[in-house]
Amino acid sequence: MTGLDTNGHRGQAWLNLDNAAALLVEEPEDVDDVSLWVGTPEFEEAIGHKRAELDAEVPADAEGTLVWASAAGVQAAAQPSRIEELLRARETFVEELFDALLDELGFPEAVHSPPKP
Repeated sequence: MTGLDTNGHRGQAWLNLDNAAALLVEEPEDVDDVSLWVGTPEFEEAIGHKRAELDAEVPADAEGTLVWASAAGVQAAAQPSRIEELLRARETFVEELFDALLDELGFPEAVHSPPKP
């Protein structure tokens, strides 16, 4: 996820590190058909390394997320450890993780207007 604060500063954090790692892992140059590489022990090892890299960034990402929420005017009562837990969550849908993160940060629920006739 990427967010801008009111001063235009950009913040970024990954949700569902397993899926992010699978998307970000670099293919070896000698692989002609990616479908043959996926599922191999080498692929799994590469994902493990990429996930570890992403996981190492989680504390800084959590702190940045709290700073972003504060800049947006939300008085977040969330602890950095709880934000880290959400950033490391393995939920299937990142949309659910994003909603949980916004809730934890204290953002108000969206108000939906009734459809106009």
